[in-house]
Amino acid sequence: MTSVYYISPSILPSRTANSAHVAHQCAGLAMAGAKVTLVTKRGIADPSRLPEAISTAYGISSNSFATLSYFSRSEWGNSLRIAVLALAQLARQARPDLVISRNLYAAYILAVALRWPLVFETHQLEFGLRKLLQCAIMTRPNTLTVVISEQLKSILTDHHSVAPACSIVLHDAAPAGIEPLAPSHRYSELAALVPNLDISEWESVCGYFGHLYAGRGIKIIESMAAARPNVLFLVVGGNNADVAAHRSNTCLENLVYTGFVQHPVALRAMSACDVLLMPYQRNVSIGVANQDTARWMSPMKMFEYLASGTPIISSDLPVLREVLEDGHTALLAPPDVPEAWIGCLDRLLDDPDLAETIGAAGHQAYLTKHTWQLRAEAILAAAKASMAAQKNP
Repeated sequence: MTSVYYISPSILPSRTANSAHVAHQCAGLAMAGAKVTLVTKRGIADPSRLPEAISTAYGISSNSFATLSYFSRSEWGNSLRIAVLALAQLARQARPDLVISRNLYAAYILAVALRWPLVFETHQLEFGLRKLLQCAIMTRPNTLTVVISEQLKSILTDHHSVAPACSIVLHDAAPAGIEPLAPSHRYSELAALVPNLDISEWESVCGYFGHLYAGRGIKIIESMAAARPNVLFLVVGGNNADVAAHRSNTCLENLVYTGFVQHPVALRAMSACDVLLMPYQRNVSIGVANQDTARWMSPMKMFEYLASGTPIISSDLPVLREVLEDGHTALLAPPDVPEAWIGCLDRLLDDPDLAETIGAAGHQAYLTKHTWQLRAEAILAAAKASMAAQKNP
């Protein structure tokens, strides 16, 4: 059994997308047959409660992988402190078969200073000192760099004026085992999500799942809701302040902001909607200053939407076309033209056969290409090939 040491940049459990990615990727590695140890910061004080908390937050088995973690109420230097914890443990134990790091500082020490074989996963462009570290890591011959889109690979090369020494493009994924809901079961799931709302009052339900940051297309959804008052639009997610602000600014009865729900609940609700919306704009915030991911993103919810079997309307952006095929796995619309989105919605609601065909094609794409286990198997295979090449140049 391959032993894998996974060094996180994240706090688990938390509401961040990177924490969900880390948890599900570790579970996927375990499903692929690896023995996984995750190094992370705990979001709770009691270490004995961490496996159960991860299971509750992300819907994965509490014993999928081992954890090595620390807890602090301070937010200072989280990534650096996780790196120190990981490196200290690695110095005391036998070297694992494979080290995977999304943690920049740990990756630099291991790949550059110690010259260990390393899988380095990066989802963004770094700046300042962090840019120098990122470039040094990804240009080492002993580093396999994992990026989440072809666009990111190209943009990283331009950003650093040099290509990664060895790289692989692996889009994000969704948990295994997601099945579409029969129409007769959909409204009971939605009723549990919004118990104070009579779902039967509406002809159809459109869902949006995710944060409410700038560039997520909430204005598009508002325009759609105003134009189609017989359709219920559920906006699921967002931090408390953003949800409160949007609730106070809308007077539309068919536009409901539910606030945050746990990941397993969100997955079931996706399958219970009639249409799912992904209206990313040309500039997309992840809630961090100076981080616009629209050119290279690989949003997890895209793969969860595909898994649900519910037809998708998505923004027509080049990076999303790496995964979505217009008219086959989704309907694509210009990001900033509300009339086009309303037209796509009308097509799906007026043609149930088209909606069913697109939903089924999306689910099939998820089954064959976009689970965390499949992604883990690709990482393990690429790492094995990379290490063999290093031994026999």
